[in-house]
Amino acid sequence: MENRETEKKKDGSTLIKRAWRTVKSAAGRLVKRNSTAPPRPLPDTDSAHPQPDPSVPEQKESLDLTDLELDPSFFEPPDFLDLTDLLPSFPKSPGAALKESEDPSWLRTISCLGPSPLPLSELYDVEEDIGRGYFGTVRKGIRKSDGQQVAIKFIKKLTSGRFADRFITVPGVSEPLFAEVALNLLLNRPPLSPFIVHMLDWFEEEDQYILILEYSEPCRDLYGFVLQEKLSESQACSLMYQAVLAAKHCLDGGVFHRDIKLDNYVINTATNRVQLIDFGCGEVAESGIKGQFIGFACPPEYFADFEYAAEPTTVWSLGIMMHRTVCSCNPLRKEDGRLSFDSRVSAEFQELITWCLALNPSERATMEDILQHEWFRQERMSGAI
Repeated sequence: MENRETEKKKDGSTLIKRAWRTVKSAAGRLVKRNSTAPPRPLPDTDSAHPQPDPSVPEQKESLDLTDLELDPSFFEPPDFLDLTDLLPSFPKSPGAALKESEDPSWLRTISCLGPSPLPLSELYDVEEDIGRGYFGTVRKGIRKSDGQQVAIKFIKKLTSGRFADRFITVPGVSEPLFAEVALNLLLNRPPLSPFIVHMLDWFEEEDQYILILEYSEPCRDLYGFVLQEKLSESQACSLMYQAVLAAKHCLDGGVFHRDIKLDNYVINTATNRVQLIDFGCGEVAESGIKGQFIGFACPPEYFADFEYAAEPTTVWSLGIMMHRTVCSCNPLRKEDGRLSFDSRVSAEFQELITWCLALNPSERATMEDILQHEWFRQERMSGAI
């Protein structure tokens, strides 16, 4: 029995490697054809600044794939990971017991650099809405080639105003790309995280960008789930551990999400897997970012000189989110500046949140501090890292 399973895995590995060599060879030829194209400078990606950035090129109606200088070494085949070894346990779930993943990461096809040269309608069937906001709509979809269910995000192009489209340069692509696409591409570099919804493909049309994203059912936003289920502290701990792993993976990959909150995580209620979504407010992780703050939880240091850094801001946002998940409210401070906690929550939780919400960013916990904290001890022992 074990021999047959081993042979299946070897066959799957051989097939993927053959396909990758073909893609890599084609990408190499494309690099050679475009080898004379000069690199574009990295634009100022402060989305909150109202003035146009002269380093950002004028927006094209569509991005010609032949204009892109692709570096085939940018993407390598993902490591073969077993998601069942990565997911934390979730005892007595209000939804359902944690199940083995039916979608091991080596089956995830993530190989897009430039926009698809074919129209959306030739590759995907578009179905009903599953989300709608100011910037666009998310709908269910089916990939025609294999019947894979996906989420399709339609984002309106905005050429002016506070939320005008931003463009970011990523390694392996000579042209600056729409920011949300660029950040997704940065996160598509292996190893992939099972706690992030990854982009599978993308399109550019005259008036909109279209992102093809992973999607699994039954799925709902974490805010509604937490609000409805009234989780115990141990159950909340299991969910928050996954949320922290997702945020840390972003920073490790050079991506600053900037809008960490319950609404921007989804949970598969059949497996209790939590995943981070929506990089529309995201930015390249840098030492310091100036300009108007964009996101849900503004850190106190921003009000000193209108500057904030990726990791301390992410930790601040996680502290507020974890407090809201366990205590069902935003954190409050007493007159003496100390945080107020419900007497029913553990001392370990109070210590972690106090550390995450330190007013001085230099005294705040780091991402690694959070993961190694005693409150997450049971999750670490379960082998979730």
